[in-house]
Amino acid sequence: MKFWRFGEMILCAAAFALAHTQSPLYYSNQNQYFLHGAAQAGYGHLANDWLANTRDPTPVFSWLVAAIYRYDPWGLQPAYFGLLMVYFGAAWALALAVPGFVPTRSARWAFAAVFTLTHAAIVRVASIQLTSVDYPWYGQAGLAAQYMLGPGIQPSAFGVLLLVAVAVYARGGSPVVAAAIAAAACVFHATYLLPAALLISGFLIASWLATRDVRLIAGMAAAASLFGSVGCVNALHVLHSPGADAAEALRILVEVRIPHHCVVSRWFDAIAAWQIVWMGIGGYFLRRQPLGWALCIAASGGLLLTGLQLATGSYALALAFPWRISVLLVPVATIVVAAQLAARWPRGGGGDAVAATLLLALALSGVVVMLLGWGYQMAADEEPLYAYLRQTAGPQDVYLVPVSFPKVGSGRGAVSNTFRPPPRAEPGTNQIPVDLQRFRLASGACLYVDFKSIPYSAAEVLEWYRRMQFASSLTTTDRWHSPGIVAELKREGITHVVWPRSKPLVVDGLELMYIDAAYAVYRVNGAVERTAVRSGS
Repeated sequence: MKFWRFGEMILCAAAFALAHTQSPLYYSNQNQYFLHGAAQAGYGHLANDWLANTRDPTPVFSWLVAAIYRYDPWGLQPAYFGLLMVYFGAAWALALAVPGFVPTRSARWAFAAVFTLTHAAIVRVASIQLTSVDYPWYGQAGLAAQYMLGPGIQPSAFGVLLLVAVAVYARGGSPVVAAAIAAAACVFHATYLLPAALLISGFLIASWLATRDVRLIAGMAAAASLFGSVGCVNALHVLHSPGADAAEALRILVEVRIPHHCVVSRWFDAIAAWQIVWMGIGGYFLRRQPLGWALCIAASGGLLLTGLQLATGSYALALAFPWRISVLLVPVATIVVAAQLAARWPRGGGGDAVAATLLLALALSGVVVMLLGWGYQMAADEEPLYAYLRQTAGPQDVYLVPVSFPKVGSGRGAVSNTFRPPPRAEPGTNQIPVDLQRFRLASGACLYVDFKSIPYSAAEVLEWYRRMQFASSLTTTDRWHSPGIVAELKREGITHVVWPRSKPLVVDGLELMYIDAAYAVYRVNGAVERTAVRSGS
């Protein structure tokens, strides 16, 4: 690629990243995956938090978080911007290998504009406003509410490496390098072990059919094993828990915590069926290429394992997410279709001007979405509470917040709430409440338990579930006036209770320490030294 062509791609990638946008820190899954790294970096009092002392499911990512946290947590934002650019660069490279795509300037600019349009925040905002459904999301995310790119940086974002591997393979690069890059995704998140294995299997079989080169196949397998073993070792370390009821822990994870990821009957709906058709359309356009065979093999493996999971009901296989290969196949289909549309884009000055104008408009609209707060909205009424805790929380303080098991009812489908205003979880839907999920990272204070952030080691899952049952019983029933409730709080190590102002607690042994428009904080008598009551805004 000539230098100027590379510069063109970089500019288009930056426009894509701006149009896509990203969340502010401490959004959604970041509240779990930043925790270990923040604690390692000495952030607040999180080194004493219970969850921060459980086995880390993503230690390499946590190491990166800790390294950045020691300077400034906001350094994670440009890191994600870079990942967005890598994602676009891989898509650009793959588009150049799509049959029928002639890389003229008009076609290149048209692809950049069309592909960015499919991911642009402003289009997703408009979809929410017009239909109450984030339809563009389903052209970039996989099945079962799983995705490669999300609101911000987290371990799953390194699934971008799978797309990079596909681009390398499609452009005739070294299959050994492609296999190594795909396996490298497992270093950051063990959930990519099966998708990477399926993709690499596709590379191996397609390469063997094309070359019959034993040394090439051996090199690919060796490269994949080198990187994949890191994810395997960490997964075994996290999941291995001698003496624990592993079967019950698996059941809790699958049926209680993440059924929207694990239970096919929960996530499969008409939109999921459409996504499957979309993946098939992408495969059709690649059917005569080695990459098409490789992706077909990977998809077939995922389909067979999904059928096996349905037939056996295996919780372990459900947690391996055989359908997660779709987080790669759906974006690939979108890239291929965008390339087909770009190949038919009007050539010449008029077509070029339209494509460039559209791309620039989408980039600027992404900036507007972020500045005006149209996306990634969080509950503003929590901010005074976090400000108070940052000033007053101590290293031995442990806070109980109102949590309960979500009443998901019979809700189905994989929804995206990214651009919905809070509160975003309605009773009876297939959604998870997000209230106070930022508690640890926004305040630096230790939390007793919450529903969103979980461990994965069997013994620790059982402890999480026990804590959730205790906390939920206080949230959903009138246990506060039960004899010995304060003694129970002390036995659990809870020193403070955060509760909605609208439901004041008048309980012997709890002393009001702070109150604002939304929340009140109570001290468990005898747990910490008395301080004066403060009033928030």
